[in-house]
Amino acid sequence: MTQRESTHEVGRRLAPVALAATLVAVAASSILMAQARQSASAAPAVTFARDVAPIFQEKCEICHRAQGMAPMSLATFADVRPWARSIKAKVVDRQMPPWYVDKTVGIQKFANDRSLSDQQIETIAKWVDAGAPLGNAKDMPSPRQWPAGDVWQLESYFGRPPDIVVRSEEYTMPAVAQDRWWDTIGEPAIPEERWVAGTETRPALPSRKVVHHATTKLYQQEPKTDSTTRDDAAVADGNRGRSFSEWAVGKNGELYVEQEAGHLFRAGARIGWDVHISASGKDTPVVVETAFWFYPKGQPPKYRAQMTPLGYASSRNLEIPPGTISRQEGYQVMRSAAILMNFQPHMHMRGKAFSMEAIYPDGRVEMLNHVSQYAFNWHINYIYEKDSAPVLPKGTVIKVTAWHDNTAANRANPDPTQWVTFGQRSVDEMMHANAVIVPITDEDYERITAERKQRAMKAATQNQ
Repeated sequence: MTQRESTHEVGRRLAPVALAATLVAVAASSILMAQARQSASAAPAVTFARDVAPIFQEKCEICHRAQGMAPMSLATFADVRPWARSIKAKVVDRQMPPWYVDKTVGIQKFANDRSLSDQQIETIAKWVDAGAPLGNAKDMPSPRQWPAGDVWQLESYFGRPPDIVVRSEEYTMPAVAQDRWWDTIGEPAIPEERWVAGTETRPALPSRKVVHHATTKLYQQEPKTDSTTRDDAAVADGNRGRSFSEWAVGKNGELYVEQEAGHLFRAGARIGWDVHISASGKDTPVVVETAFWFYPKGQPPKYRAQMTPLGYASSRNLEIPPGTISRQEGYQVMRSAAILMNFQPHMHMRGKAFSMEAIYPDGRVEMLNHVSQYAFNWHINYIYEKDSAPVLPKGTVIKVTAWHDNTAANRANPDPTQWVTFGQRSVDEMMHANAVIVPITDEDYERITAERKQRAMKAATQNQ
C-alpha cells in the first residue's frame, strides 16, 4: 500500500475476501448442523421394551409386582403405561426407588444398592417425554421369576431352607385403633447352642398391611464374663431380651457371615418380637416369624456381632418446639476396634435428615454417610459391601446427628402446632441409627486396614 492509498480503497479491495470467508463459514456451519440432525434422527428412540423394562426388572419389580408390597405392578407395559408421568416425576426427584443416602459424600459402595444411575434416570425421562412408546414387543426381556411371598429371601444366598423358623402366636389388630406395640415370644425355643450366620424376619403376608416394624429380640442368660464378646453391652438380662435384628419396610434381616461374624444362641434361648402395629380399617391377623441359618456345628465364626442403636440415649432429650427445625446429636465410644456392617437411620414423621460421622482417636473426622431426604415410610438399611464397611480403631467416637422438621412445610407432619418429644408413637419422635457392630481385636484392625491399603494401591497402579 502506498502512502497515497486511502483506508477506503483498502477496505474496498478486501471486502470480497471477507465475504468469501463468511460464506465458507456459513456453509460449514450448515453442514455440521445437518450432520447433527442426521445423527440425532439416526439414534434409536427410547422404548419400553428395549430400554425401560430391563431397568424396572432390575430396580423396581422386587416391590412393584404381583403379590409385591407396592400399590401397583411395573412388570408389563400395560401395568406401567398409565403411571408413566408419575414414574418420571418420582424418578427424577429420586424419590423412587427409595434410596436416600447422599451420593455426594461418604461411603458409596453398598451390597443392596437399588438406586438408579444418572443414565437410567435420563433413559426413563426421555422415554416418558417421547410419549412412553412400547417399541418392538420382541425386544422385551423374559419375565423375571420372583419367589412366592412365603419363600425366605435368604434361601438363595445360603442355597438351602432355614435351619429353624420361630413363629409368634396370632394377634388381631382391630380395624380402628391407635398404634399398638405387641411384645410376644415365639415357638420353638432354640434346642442347642448354635452360631447364627444369617437371619430374616418377616410378618406373615396378611400382616404386612398393618405392621410398621418388628424388632427381633433374644432372651437368654449371659455369663457376666463372656470371652466371646468384647463389649459389656452384649451381656444381657435374659428376662428383658436384647434386640438383635429387625423387619421394617426396607429391611429384612442380617448376614453376619459376610464379615466372618455371627450371633451366639445358647441352648434354651427364646426368640421374641416388639411389634409396632397400625390399624388399617379392617380387623387384621398379625403373625411374625424369624428364620435362622446356622454355621456348621463345631465351626464357630471368628467374631460375635451385636446390634446397637447408636445415639439412642440422646433420643430421650428430644424437645422440638412448634414450627421449628431442630438438630440433635448423639455419641457412642467404640470400646474396641470394630467393623460397622450397615447404616440405618431411624426417626419418625418429622424426621428430615440424618448423618453418621467417625471421630478418630487422632482427631480426624470422617463423614461416613448422610441422608438428606429422610422418608418415614422407608426404613432403608444401607448395607456396606464387605471391603467398604468402616473399620474403626478402639476409641473412635461415632457421632450421629438428626434433623427434625416440625413446620407446616413438612408434608408428613401431622400437626406443626404441637411440641414434640421422645416417644414410641409415630407422632412422637426418636433419633438413632440401628447398626450391626462386629468387635475385633487391635491386631485384626491393623491387618484389615493394611490389606485394604494394599488393594487400593494395586488398583491405583492398574488404572494409571
